[in-house]
Amino acid sequence: MTHLNLTDSAEPCFITDAPPSNDLPTPPYRTMNLPQILAGLTDDELARWPGDLAHAEREKRRQAGG
Repeated sequence: MTHLNLTDSAEPCFITDAPPSNDLPTPPYRTMNLPQILAGLTDDELARWPGDLAHAEREKRRQAGG
């Protein structure tokens, strides 16, 4: 088994003096849970999300609409 030696690095790679990355979502999305985020997406935005959570949200919307 390979053991990661953390002493070889001066500091973790995610700690920098730079501001947060521009690819992070803007607030309030960082303070909301995933079901709240999915509920806030338009149908077109939700269609681009893969996975079971997006599928469940689409199904919930379909059942509520008809």
